[in-house]
Amino acid sequence: MKVYYEDAKKTFDVEIEALTRVKSSLGKSFDEAVDKILSTKGRVIFIGIGKSGIIADKIAASFSSVGLASFYIDAGTAYHGDLGRVSSDDVVIFISNSGETQEVLQALSALQNIHNNELSTIAMTGSEDSTLAKNTDIVLSIDVAEEADITKLAPTSSTTATLVMGDALLVAIETAKEFDRESFAMYHPGGSIGKILLQNVKNSMHTKIPYVHVDTSINEVIYRISDYGIGITLVKDEQENVIGIITDGDIRKKFLNISKVKGSTAKDYMTQGFIGISEDKRNREAWRKMANYNISNLVVLDKDKKVVGVVTIHDVLE
Repeated sequence: MKVYYEDAKKTFDVEIEALTRVKSSLGKSFDEAVDKILSTKGRVIFIGIGKSGIIADKIAASFSSVGLASFYIDAGTAYHGDLGRVSSDDVVIFISNSGETQEVLQALSALQNIHNNELSTIAMTGSEDSTLAKNTDIVLSIDVAEEADITKLAPTSSTTATLVMGDALLVAIETAKEFDRESFAMYHPGGSIGKILLQNVKNSMHTKIPYVHVDTSINEVIYRISDYGIGITLVKDEQENVIGIITDGDIRKKFLNISKVKGSTAKDYMTQGFIGISEDKRNREAWRKMANYNISNLVVLDKDKKVVGVVTIHDVLE
C-alpha cells in the first residue's frame, strides 16, 4: 500500500517555508496598507481572478465580518460593467501572483482612467517588479520560492500565503480598532457567538416549566421530567413556593442510596433551593454562571423574583 502521508508532509513543509519567507518580508508597506484601509472613507474592494479570486473573496468576507464595508469583484467581469461599483474614495486591493494577469491589469488601468488616478490602490503580488506592483500605491509582497504541487505550477503555496496575508491585515485592523468579541457578535447576530453575547436569557428560556410537590412519587417525578424534555423539574411546597429542583442526574446519583425506592418521593431526590438568573441578563452571563457552578441549567426569574422559566446550557450555545 502506497504511503501518501509522506507526500502530504512535504506539502506542509513547502508551504510553511513559503509562509516563513513572506513573513520575513513584512515591513513598512504592510503598515502603510493598514493605515490606508483604516483611513478610507469608502469601501475596501478586492479584485482578482481564478484561484486568486477565490482567496480575494474570502478576505473580503473576513473584512466585512469586522465591520469594514468590503466586497470582491471578479476581474473577468469587472471589465464588462462591474467597475461602476467602485468609487474614488474606495481602496482597491488587486491580487495576482504574477502581477501580469491580463484581466487584473485591465481592471486597474480602467479604474485609474475613470478616477483620474485618485483611487487608492494596493497590490498583493509575488513579483515586486511586475506591472501590477509598479502601477499601484502600495505593494504587499507574496513572493514564495515555489508552489507545493509536483508541477510547481498550480496555485498552492502562493494562495496560502495570500490568504495568510489577508488574515494578517484583518488582525492588524482588529487591533487598531480595539475590536472585541462583543463587536464581532454585532456582525454575527444569527450565529452561536451572537446568541451568547447579544441575546437575553428571556429570548432563550423555556417558559413551560415542569413542577412537582415534595410528596410527589418518584415515578411521577420521572414522568414529569421526561415529558418536558429539559432534564429537570422544580419542586413546590404546600404553599406553592418553589423550594428546590430535581435533575435527571440527581435521580441517578441518589437512586442507589434510597432504601425504599418504591415509596420514595420528590423530597428524597431534590436539591434544596436553586440557582437562578434574571430574565434580562445576557446569555453570556447565564453561560458563565452555569460554568462557575458546574451545572447545566438555571431557573429564570423576573424583576419580582417570580419564576418565569428555565434556561439550559444548550439553549445559550446552540
